[in-house]
This record gives sequence, C-alpha cells and structure tokens, in this order.
Amino acid sequence: PPAPAPPSTPATPATPTPARQPDGGKPAPAPLPAPWAANKALLRSSTAPLLKFYMYRVQNDQDYPPENQNTANLAGAMWYLHNEIVNNRLERRYGKTRIQRFLFKVRATQPLHNAGLNFGVRYAFDGGNCTGPFDCQEQFKKYGYFVGCNLVSQWPTQQWAGKVFYKDATWYSLPGPCNDRRYNQHTKACDAAIPGGHCSGDPTGQGNCTYSYEHAGEISIDDLEGIASFKEFAAAGGWEYNNGTDRGVHMTFWDNKTNTTACAKRLARAEELFRERYPASGPLPDPPCDFNLKAFFGGALPPK
Repeated sequence: PPAPAPPSTPATPATPTPARQPDGGKPAPAPLPAPWAANKALLRSSTAPLLKFYMYRVQNDQDYPPENQNTANLAGAMWYLHNEIVNNRLERRYGKTRIQRFLFKVRATQPLHNAGLNFGVRYAFDGGNCTGPFDCQEQFKKYGYFVGCNLVSQWPTQQWAGKVFYKDATWYSLPGPCNDRRYNQHTKACDAAIPGGHCSGDPTGQGNCTYSYEHAGEISIDDLEGIASFKEFAAAGGWEYNNGTDRGVHMTFWDNKTNTTACAKRLARAEELFRERYPASGPLPDPPCDFNLKAFFGGALPPK
C-alpha cells in the first residue's frame, strides 16, 4: 500500500446548534452538544497500540463508505455469505455481487485502552443508525467512537453459538457521523456533534479519531464460485445453496455448511483470489477480538 498520510489531529468540536430535518413529515431528533468531548481523556492522543489489518464487506454494485456499518474479517464475510446471501433460488439476497476489502488502521482511545481493550462492543447499524445493544451514545460518551468487534458465535449474536464453522469468524462496527439516526435524517449540525471515529492517516486514539481506512481491492462472488454469470447460472436452473439439502444445484462450492474442512477450503479459495488479484499486498493477520463484557461494562450490564 502507499505510504500513510501524516496523523490527523481532530479539532475539539464546538457545540452545534441543534437542527431539524423532515423525514416523512416527522422532525429528526436534535443532536446532543458533542457529549463525548466533555470527557477530557478523549481529547488527548492515546497510548494504545496501532493495529493494521484488513476488513471485508459483502456488497452489491453500489459504492459508499463503510462508516456506520458492520464489516467482518474474511471468515466472517464467508459465514455471512453462506447463511444470508447464497441460499436463495434465482437471486442473491440484497443483490450482493462482491466482497470488498479495506486496509484499516485502528487505535483504541485511552479510556478503552485503560480497560485493557482494543475493541469495544460490536454495535448493529440500521440504515446508519446505531441501534445497540443498549445505548450506543452512552458508551461513546465514555469511550469515544471506538471500533467494536465480536466473534459471530458470541454475544451479542450468541444465538449462532454452535452454528459457526468458519474459524474465528468476526464482525466489526464502525461508528461514523450522526450515528444516532438514519442516513436520511443527517444534518451538518448532527455531523459536528456526533463525528464518529473516522479520520485520515494514523488514528491518534482521540475520541473522534479511532480508525482510518483505504480500499484494498475486491473479488466477485461469481469468481469465488467459479461461474461466469450468476444470471445465466440461475436461468439454467442453478441454485448456489439449498438449506434443506445442504447442497447446491449445478454447484458444489457451498456444499457441507457444517463441515469445518469444507469451510476452510472455501475460505482458502477467497484468500487465494485476493492474492492473485493483488500480489503486491501482503497478508496481514487478524488482531484478536479482545472485547470483554466485564471489562467494558464494569461488571454490570446497562439497563435495556
């Protein structure tokens, strides 16, 4: 990858004037006046280590930033594909066509580092709105706009325990601007009050500078499966994967979903494709997802 830009130094935000923007005739909620900035520890650079690794996003043909979204390591992306996307006949759910790769740099804030963590709770996003678990803004006020992580089989998605056969499948959360509401309710005032953690260069670990990223390539799902065109494949009676039979029709790539050896081979194929397409970009190990409930929440979960 190209040489990194100099570290950014985000300015302390001014308290914005709350603004309203209509959404279906309803006013958008007024943003709080930069509550995270009241925590002086979040205004200083952090002594936490700088982590550099790849994140992946299963995506359709649209291009937009990964902020206020969930991403994954490659194993997590493969699990998502297998369980949510390729098991629909005649179509791929949500029109997914590719796996995007991003080179991320992540640094925890000092309060998060003091808790012994590089990652916070992995939040879910609905149309750009951070929906929990619990109150996102309360934890951002305490820890800044941290990157979250969880193993797919563990809290807050423990319903998948015993059902994840891609080793160390992990999901991440990336808080961006105005993450207390949906994209169509964003305002400039909200972006100023709730800036999120994205910045340029090496993140400083200040409350609004916890991660940076650059695009690092992509592979198509067609190439992963070894077909020329999904449209033609489906028209000829093909079915990528049938949950009921644990098999595909005119395709074997996704067969045996609960077989760890078969899942490892699928993951290895995705890794091979990225190496072939981007030989200049070397491998980077995934950092351990070190989120810990007790360390993060102080031993007691917040009220729901």
